[in-house]
Amino acid sequence: HFINSSFDRITSIEHSLRLLKKFQSILQRENLKADLENKLTVIFHNYGLELNAVQDMYEKHKLNPPVARNLPPVAGNITWARHLLKRIEDPMRMFASNQHVLATKDAKKIIRMYNKVARTLVEFETLWYQAWCNSVEAAKHGLQATLIVRHPEDGRIYVNFDREILQLIREARCLDRMGIDIPENAKIVLLQENKFKTYYNELNHALKEYERVLSNIRDVTAPLLKPHITDLELKLRPGLLTLTWTSMNIDGYLHQVHTGLARLEELVTKINDVVDNRIMNNLKVVRKTVLVDLPSHTESEPITLDEFVELQEKHIRIKTEFLASKSVEVERAVNDLIQTILTFPLDPQLTAVTQEEGKSLKNHYNWMMYQALLFTTKQSLADLKKRVCSRFSVGFLYLEKPFFEVDVQLDVPSVRLSPSLDDIQRAINRAAIAVLRCSKQLYNWGQNDLPVDQRKSFFEVIAEDKEIVKVILLLTGSVQSTKN
Repeated sequence: HFINSSFDRITSIEHSLRLLKKFQSILQRENLKADLENKLTVIFHNYGLELNAVQDMYEKHKLNPPVARNLPPVAGNITWARHLLKRIEDPMRMFASNQHVLATKDAKKIIRMYNKVARTLVEFETLWYQAWCNSVEAAKHGLQATLIVRHPEDGRIYVNFDREILQLIREARCLDRMGIDIPENAKIVLLQENKFKTYYNELNHALKEYERVLSNIRDVTAPLLKPHITDLELKLRPGLLTLTWTSMNIDGYLHQVHTGLARLEELVTKINDVVDNRIMNNLKVVRKTVLVDLPSHTESEPITLDEFVELQEKHIRIKTEFLASKSVEVERAVNDLIQTILTFPLDPQLTAVTQEEGKSLKNHYNWMMYQALLFTTKQSLADLKKRVCSRFSVGFLYLEKPFFEVDVQLDVPSVRLSPSLDDIQRAINRAAIAVLRCSKQLYNWGQNDLPVDQRKSFFEVIAEDKEIVKVILLLTGSVQSTKN
């Protein structure tokens, strides 16, 4: 009973045979030996069923075998076939030591089935191995491709590494670990695995750096940097046209590309530093400058007209000098930027940037300086208009107070103001004119060699601006509109 229950708990043919061998070594009674012989016959019969199951499994999955994780297709299919072969081969070796079991009529049928299934599995492995060996040379053709390639649609440059090479390397490594002899041409590729992966990673990094450096170039400076970008593309060109994965001078090519990238990045960094810190920051300061000094809402004492006019003229003189210095700073920064590009080392075969192209960049920033001065003038006049035309009102946090001191005298039937509304209007007009004339002392760029009386200022173009004219007209009638 114990022997029967032990065999009932085992489902594997191989484990059943091992258990039977243990019982045979310890049981010496004849009746028990006969029982064990019967067990062997039953196990052999079950082995025949196992053969049918393996054959059915092979027929079901032979076109698409289940492959273990992380195994490439060829190595995975061969591993699957070897696993099936091991399931039927190991028990057959154990049965071979019991000749009386193999001598029966049913046993011969099972043996024929075993030979058929084993031969089929071996042929399956051989076919996959031969097919892979035949494909090695075709896969190696990928090594004759150029190192990099430009995409025909988006124009970007990519590393031109054939994925079949990586597949070939994986298959060769796995088959070698399985003890399968791999052809010599596959061994050559396998031995260069680290080299190919290193080149791939370095090229991929270089192209990412190339795109990063180009993305840092500002649109306004891009035309002046075209020769330098072309210089870098010339260094990349061998990888697009001549160098392949089997070339001997890839290391020298990568060194040349990295050197070119470092030089272009150095130039782009210098230019962006000038643009951000010396040009754009100063232009922002100019835009935020207020040309009028209006008494705050909380000041208790109003001021006279003469004090108001004097206060504005003094403030405008200070701000005019400040704006003139900022204009000079920006002009010098633009000149330095152009000079940096013109003097930066360039391949002698390439045409450098012309003075006309540099002049175009200078005109662009000259126009931006004009826009900044126009904005600060317009904003200052708008602040003056808003303050002059404001009504006496009470806010939650402050009391908005007038800032002109005016005496009111009753002279029946009329009322006289001192100073009069006309005097007040003239004072406002003087302040507005002082704001507008500020730009008369701010000169257009590129006139340092001319006498001061021959230089053209920003005043002419600012005074003709429609918005400036509109605000000036509103200011000239501001007091009258307040009275109404």
